[in-house]
Amino acid sequence: MAGKSPGPFPNCDWRFNEFPNPAAHALHVTCVELMALAVPGKDVGNALLNVVLKSQPLVPRESITAWMNAIGLVITALPEPYWIVLHDRIVNVISSPTLTSETDWVRYPFQLLDFTACHQSYSEMYCTYVLALAHAVWHHSSIGQLSLIPKFLSELLKPVVKTEFQLLYVYHLVGPFLQRFQQERTRCMLEIGVAFYEMLQSVDQYSKHLNHMDPICDFLYHVKYMFTGDSVKEQVEKIICNLRPALKLRLRFITHISKMDPTSAPQYTSVSSPASQSNQSTVSGPMTVSQ
Repeated sequence: MAGKSPGPFPNCDWRFNEFPNPAAHALHVTCVELMALAVPGKDVGNALLNVVLKSQPLVPRESITAWMNAIGLVITALPEPYWIVLHDRIVNVISSPTLTSETDWVRYPFQLLDFTACHQSYSEMYCTYVLALAHAVWHHSSIGQLSLIPKFLSELLKPVVKTEFQLLYVYHLVGPFLQRFQQERTRCMLEIGVAFYEMLQSVDQYSKHLNHMDPICDFLYHVKYMFTGDSVKEQVEKIICNLRPALKLRLRFITHISKMDPTSAPQYTSVSSPASQSNQSTVSGPMTVSQ
């Protein structure tokens, strides 16, 4: 299929065929062969994910994204037991010491979450691969498959998200699909918006210091003004009021909480008497020296 000549399928008039093109035919027969295996669907799904996650030396580096997209096409065309294993991989990554411990990555996490830059510099990690593979799979998923993400966030991810790096990872994971949720499943978009704030509240309670409050708040403002609006205002207000003052101050425009102005002290005006002018003696002429 990848530019090979002759192709794996005989030349025919695809207009009168059951499949519209050779790629659709190849996808169909691949799924049939995978479902015919005498192993559980969970094992088949994990094996498909491991093609990229554990067999990187066997995959050409210049075509890693093509392999990820191929896995996304195949695994999303299979029934739910085959692709639901991706959720377990994401939970394992978020619970791993890479994202839970205070490491050197905490100071610049956005470089670690950029798969293209890490891959080109040979500095990618397992969590980076899982993030890119999840994006590839969800990009090819139907809206029915994506509708499970709100439940996945609230039931599986929210209990384990305790650090700032975990929160940033979740935002990077779900952020690219907010536009699709807003257009096709508004209810799911609202549930995801509330889950974002609930995770932030959990991180605020378990973390002593937050180093990336500004990017986090910028993302939440983007979600409000582009996708949710005031639809989740009631749920969000209760959460923001319980955050630390620094976060509450940055998010005050989401809940329209006015910043209290300190009471200004009364100003007293003192009237001072004009100073008396002293008489100044002037010398009218030059001083003469007698000889």
